[in-house]
Amino acid sequence: MMKKIFIVGCPRSGTTLLQSFIASHSKIVSFPETHLYSKTISINPIVQAITIYRTKHLNMVDQILTELSVPQNKELKKFNYTFSTVKWTRFLNHQLNKIGEHYRDAEENYLLEKTPRHLHYIDLIQKTEKNAVFIHLIRNGEDVVASMIEATANNPDEWSGSRSVDKSIFWWNRSIRISEQYIGLKNNYHLRYKNLVENPGKALGYLFEKIGLPFEEQILESYHKTANSLIGEDEVWKSKNTKETLSTSSKFDQLPAETQERIKKGLHDFDYRKVDISNKD
Repeated sequence: MMKKIFIVGCPRSGTTLLQSFIASHSKIVSFPETHLYSKTISINPIVQAITIYRTKHLNMVDQILTELSVPQNKELKKFNYTFSTVKWTRFLNHQLNKIGEHYRDAEENYLLEKTPRHLHYIDLIQKTEKNAVFIHLIRNGEDVVASMIEATANNPDEWSGSRSVDKSIFWWNRSIRISEQYIGLKNNYHLRYKNLVENPGKALGYLFEKIGLPFEEQILESYHKTANSLIGEDEVWKSKNTKETLSTSSKFDQLPAETQERIKKGLHDFDYRKVDISNKD
């Protein structure tokens, strides 16, 4: 069984860029977002407790496998139903293994899954997959909100509708509060997007040391090519990850002053120094 690494965080935080870097390692296999957990398990614990995982959930897993061109396996056909969210999570872990096995080369024994919303399922996954590693990518709230407003407005169908300023603020606040709870906990590592783009070698070196793999210099040259295999055809807002240049966003500065002030006042007061690798030397 491959060791699992999950990249989580708020959408529009640069998770595809980080995935492209890490997936360029010779020992790591990765693929487009699966949404295995987020599309079949409610984030509400009360709903989880009363859910019967059955045909509609199995059909969703089958749809995900089909979209990823992964053949249906006998475990999916044999699974009947369960009242247990923990048991269902174990089943999803197994399906994730099947996806990894489908995509992997002989030398790849680490599986990298990137669906930002899986941030909400860390406890469940860790309960059923003790050695799973979670990398939380943290980006300045102002930049995330500005990027989310633009991406959802330009691609509402892919995002289930555009995001208002207030809704985008809510998404970032909720995500950062969850990530904040895992700072310093076992198998949870936090990285600032700012550190990644300003000094990718140092940032990735830190992460690979935590994961337990040697850093490979070729990653810094091949990540933008790797990105092509990780982005769906309809995910046009991710296309910049296929380019060789790294840059921080200026979308926030382009917003009206009134909107900028509204965003600043609405954001959770997060201390970025807690996840800045320059403070870990």
